[in-house]
Formats: sequence, structure tokens, C-alpha cells
Amino acid sequence: MKNFLRYSFKALKIFVLVIAILYLAAYIYVSINKKKILADISEGISNSIDGDVTIKAADISFFRSFPRIAVNVQDISVTDSMFSVHKHPFFKAENVFININIFKAIMKQPSLKGITIKKGAVFFYTDTSGYSNAYLLNKKKEPTGGPKKSTKDFAITDLRLQEFNFTLLDEKREKYHDINVKYFKADLSEDKDFLYIEADANMFVKSLAFNVPNGTFLKNTKFESDFKLSYGKQSQTLKFDSIDVDLNDHPYNLSGSFDLGDKNPGFDLAVHVKNAWYEEVKKLLPTRIATSLAMVSLDKTINANAILKGPLKGGEPSIYVDWDVKGTKLKTIFMDFDNASFTGYYSNEVVKGLPRRDPNSEIKIKNFTAEWHGLPVSNGDIEILNLQTPQLTAKLTSDFPLKSLNELLQTSTLKLTEGDAAVTLAYKGPVARNTTTNSFLDGSVVIKKGKMLYAPRGVTLNDVSGIVLFRNSNVTIENLQCDILGNKIKMNGIANNLLTLMSTQANKVNIKYNIYSPSLNLASFLYLLKSPEKTSTTASNANFSTVSKQIDAVLQQSTIDVDLIADRVIYKKLDASNLKANITVLQDRYLLNNVSMALAGGSMAINGSLVNNSSKSHLASLNTKMTNVDIKRVLYAFENFGQDGVTSQNLAGNFTADAAVSIGINNEGAVVPASANGTVNFSLKNGELNNFEPLQKIQNVVFKKRDFDNIRFAELKNKFLIRNGEVTINRMQIQSSVITLFVEGLYSQRGKTDISVQVPLNNLKTRDENYVPENLAKGEKAGRSVYLRGQPGKDGNINFKLDLLDKYHKEKQ
Repeated sequence: MKNFLRYSFKALKIFVLVIAILYLAAYIYVSINKKKILADISEGISNSIDGDVTIKAADISFFRSFPRIAVNVQDISVTDSMFSVHKHPFFKAENVFININIFKAIMKQPSLKGITIKKGAVFFYTDTSGYSNAYLLNKKKEPTGGPKKSTKDFAITDLRLQEFNFTLLDEKREKYHDINVKYFKADLSEDKDFLYIEADANMFVKSLAFNVPNGTFLKNTKFESDFKLSYGKQSQTLKFDSIDVDLNDHPYNLSGSFDLGDKNPGFDLAVHVKNAWYEEVKKLLPTRIATSLAMVSLDKTINANAILKGPLKGGEPSIYVDWDVKGTKLKTIFMDFDNASFTGYYSNEVVKGLPRRDPNSEIKIKNFTAEWHGLPVSNGDIEILNLQTPQLTAKLTSDFPLKSLNELLQTSTLKLTEGDAAVTLAYKGPVARNTTTNSFLDGSVVIKKGKMLYAPRGVTLNDVSGIVLFRNSNVTIENLQCDILGNKIKMNGIANNLLTLMSTQANKVNIKYNIYSPSLNLASFLYLLKSPEKTSTTASNANFSTVSKQIDAVLQQSTIDVDLIADRVIYKKLDASNLKANITVLQDRYLLNNVSMALAGGSMAINGSLVNNSSKSHLASLNTKMTNVDIKRVLYAFENFGQDGVTSQNLAGNFTADAAVSIGINNEGAVVPASANGTVNFSLKNGELNNFEPLQKIQNVVFKKRDFDNIRFAELKNKFLIRNGEVTINRMQIQSSVITLFVEGLYSQRGKTDISVQVPLNNLKTRDENYVPENLAKGEKAGRSVYLRGQPGKDGNINFKLDLLDKYHKEKQ
């Protein structure tokens, strides 16, 4: 063992001695040939670069890169022929260390093995005319035109850069690359076909702009990586596969190639990243792309892949980026989503062959699922085209229980308690907030088995089903069916410009409905006579407090036009058919337009209004036309129009009338006593007056033996003037089966009745049961007569007495 150690130590001493002798020999050689070596280095640089080279100083270091010898070139500068114009030196450095293998130099072999550059820069410049200083990379030519042969060959095996700046400014193609290399180490090796590079880099990318107006890639980005490259000597292609780099301290994976040949120089780059923050990824992209992507924000990381392809001599590269995101909070300029998951891509070449600019770019989101305020949302595709003036196309769908909307909207006007809804919303328009955004919105809401309470009226809608359509800013209701207080209703409607006006002028919203019901009980709708209860928006969600107020405002302030058709109409004692009506609902009144129905064997038409005067009373102003109706049934149906002078128990016949009357109606739909005002022009044919007390009382004075209980009379015509429930009877001819009378005066329920009855003496002529009464011809006089006057007695009942001197007319005169 001791012998082994002794021999080993002896061998080591011999090896060190040999090395020392060799290095001493090299030192002696360098000292003797120093000038020649520096001249060879200077000649090599000059031959490699076809430009003006200036070197302040050069020296040889023996110990810096032992066992190699380093030539230290100080303050070197290389300029092109146009430097005096553009002032950009092609290359400059404070120190360049060129490592030489002195033993190979002694053996006349390629001796340059490595270069280290400290505090240097290279600047590739192309002006607007196309002139470029890149020609300096070409070897100098002999006067005959061929490349100048170097007296010395170099075989570099390593390259190191420290504090080195790389700049490319192409004013013609609007390119600008600016990279600060803090540290770069590359070990080079080669075989017959390829040059291999193993590199370690720490750089700061200030700009990587292929089109300056569109912004830069990797702006102010820190770049760190250990990677391997290969360069094909014949193909002149630089390649790298699946190398890992850190951009701003986040790992990315790169693969790609650069074709550095003269024919079609270009690049092909693939980038992959996982779990990257969206905001950080945007910073790596040009401003125009980042601005487009800024339309949304995410609070979770994303996975993304990018493919960039393009020419190295000008032109915009093609860019394709795809991504996938899971469970993020997504914020957009339109609405925000929770738990959003989706995939998608960006491309700047929608149409192949067109310029790769914003008008030819798109963003597409696919497989989108999310929650919107607790409601599930999904879609087919979301697409944004033309990023210069972005146009969004999106379609969202959601299925949820109706009652889920209560917590969302938090409006006290409408409460949803049962049923399901399926919502589809499609938007196609600009990506911008504006007052006409809703004009680009389409969609539908399908309601099934719904139940909802309209709180201001305390009315519940049951079994609600139908479709609500949104098109642009218009809202359409299709085949909406429901049960309102036992009334089956089928409804179609439209509200033009609703989605725009609801946020600006709710009182300008006009909603048009077509409503059909097989049987309508108007008594169920007496709640419409009551003032709506005041409701307030209670939305705790600030995003929806405004929306809730807008919904309430529309429901309470909008104008509603209703075209109503009902096969049957019932109201208390009224039973009509074939109702057709147009009703306008305003905040304080209902306008009745062209209301018609079949009634009591005839027809009735109404126009008018119902105005809410106070919380307990309403004024109905009606223009009514009745044609050939059964007066008995009409009086019964309308409860004698609030008077007890002539009732359904007294009168029969075929009645035609034009009435312009206003009456007071209370909240229960009953006529307010003594509230009627207006005029009534009427004709009663085939009339009968049965058990009519005023005529029965005439019998107490004259014709006591005649039957005043059942009276038939000829056509009865007159015009009544009604004031505060009192009826002024213009002179009216009554030709009846028992008597001929001329009646005029005032009938009052307030004790002011004053009626004059003219009884022609020809009534003394006996009238048998077959007597057919006929009216006197126009201008024909009644002849001698006696007069009766009816006025209230002490008991309040009307008493008729002889008015021998016709005091009634004398007093009126």
C-alpha cells in the first residue's frame, strides 16, 4: 500500500511538472509572438466584419482562462458606412475576451475557442428606405468580388455575454426588439451536419415588437432558462424542442425553429404554460391583444398554448393561442360570473391570406359553464370578431326554479313562488357599454307551471306557462297562459324598446297585449279598482338594486294597451257573450276603446274611461250604444243603473239607446248613489210597463177602472238629461193600451221630483184589450186635456194630484 501511494505521488509530481513546463513553453511562445498573435486576432475580426473597426487597446492575459490564453480587446467599436447619419454603432463593447488555445496555435490549428463580451451592445438598424447595417455580418470581399480569405480560422466552443444589449430597429417594417442580456453562457459543439448549443441565459426583454403600433410581446419581461439548440449547417435552421424557461418567475415551455436562410427566413414558435395568472399572461402580449383580453378578468390560473409563425424579414406573425380555465370568477363589462369553466382560443388570421391585424382577429370561448348569482349558465360559443371594433356574438342558456329569481331581483312588486324557467340569451353587437346595448340582445324565457304574486294588487297568477322573447330591445310574450282568480287567460304581447326605456324613461314604456279568455268573470278583477299598494325595492345586492327599481317602475308606470276577447263575460247579474274590447291602462285610469258585446238579445258598444279620483271612488265616463236589447234583462244586469224609478220589474221591450253618462263607482264596483250625469237618447219598442207605481198612482185620480198594472205602449222615444242622479224628462208621448199621456218634468231620489202629466180627454173613449196604441203623427195635437202633477208627499212618496190650472208650466215659464 505504501509503495502504491509513493508511486502515485511521484506520478502526480511528474504530471504537474510536465504541465508547468508546457505552460512555461506557452508563456515563452506568447511572449515572443505577442505582436503576431494580436495581429492575427485583429485581422480575424476585420475579415469577419465588413465595417469600420476601432480598438482602443488589446493585451494578453495568461491567467484569466488558464490553461487558455485570453486576448483582452478594450473599447471596441464597429460602425457601418451610414453611421454619421443614423448614429447607431453596429457593435460596441468595453471588454472582449478572446480565448486562445496556445498549443493549437503552436501546431497551426484553429486556436480561437471562446469569446466573452462585457458591457457591450449590438444594434441592427434598417431605415425607412430599406437600408440596413446588417451587411456588416458579410465577410469582406477581394477586389475581384469574391470573399476575402482569412489567414486564420477560428473554431469557437463557448460564448459568454455579460451586461450585453441586443437591439433591432427596423423603421421600414416597424419592428423593434430590445433585449438586455444580464448573463448568457453558450457551449458550442459540432459534427458534420449540425452545430449544437447548450446555453444558460438570464435576460430582460424590454421589447419584442413585430409591429410597433400594435404593441410588443414580452414587454419588460424577465427571461431565465437553461436550454439546448441545434443549428443545421445545410438547412440554416435553428431548432429547439421542449425547453423550459422562466418568464417573470413563472415556468413556460417552448419549442420552435428559426429559418435563417436567404430564401424564406422565418420562425415557428410554440409556447405552453400551466397554472399561470391571467393578468400576468396578458402582460406578455402586445397592447392591442392585451386590451382585447382586458374585456374580462379572472381570479384563477389558466392553462394556455400559443403558436406563433411568421417571417423574419417583416410582416406580422400569425398568432394562435388556446386556453382552458376552471372554477374562476369571471368579470366582464356586461355581467360577472362565478365558478366559470371554459376553453377557447385567439387567432389573428380568421381569413387566410388577409393581413394579420385586428380586423382579421377573433376571440372564441367554448364549453362555457358558470353561475350567475346562483343561477346555472352554459353556452355553445362566445365569439368576438374584428378586435379593431370588437363585435361580440354570444348565446347563454340557463335552467332554474323560478323562485331563484326572488333572491336575485329582490323586488317586492313581483314574487315568484313555483315553477321552472329555461332562459336563452343571444347577443350580437359591439363590445361596449352604451345606452343601446340592449338593441343587440335576443333571447327567450320559457316558463312552466309558474306561480307568481303581483304584490301591488295582491293577485296570484297560477299555472303560468308561456314564452317571453327578447329581440333587440323589444320584449314579446307568446302564448302565455295562466289562471287569474279562476279565469283562464291566454296572452300574447309586445313591449317595444322596453329594455332601453326601462333604464331611462319607464313612463314611456308601452306594452301591448292580446288577451283571450273562454269565460271572464269581471267580479274577479275588482281589485283593479283599488289603488295599488305601495311597494319598495329591497335589493341588498348593489348590482341589482337599480334593476329591481327599474322593473318596479315599468310595472307601475308603463302604458298598457289590451285587445281583449272573451267568449263569455259575467259580472254580478250581467251575462254577455262575444266580448271584444281595447283597453288602455294608465297610472290613474283605464281607457275603454271600442268595447262591444252581445247582450240581452242585442248588442252593446262602449267607449269611455274609468278614472281613479281617490283611494275609494272612481269616475266612469261612458259613451254607450245599446241596440235592440231586452230592456228588462239590461236593467237587471246593470242593477237598474243605480236608480229605482224604472226597474227591471217594471219595464220590458226592445231597447235602443245612445247614452253619454258619467257615474261614480266604488272599490266594490257598485254605482255611487246620485252620482250619475249625462244624457240618454232612447227608443223602446214593443214596450210593456208592469206594476209601475207612478202610473198606478195616476189611477187614484182618473180612470180608476182601467188596468194600470200591465200596460203596453207604442214606440217610446225620448232624451233624458241626468244631473247628480236626477232625471230630467223632456216632453214624452206615451201611447199605451190603457191611456195616452204626455209626461215631462224631473224625477229625483232626493225629494225634488216634479212631474207634469197631460191626460188628453180622448182617453175617455173606452179601450178594449185588443187596442193597439199608436203615436200621434208629428204636429198632431193632443186635444183638450187635464193635467196631473206628481210631487213628493209628506211621507216622501210621489203623489199625483189634479193640476187644473196647469201651474206646473206656468211656474216653469
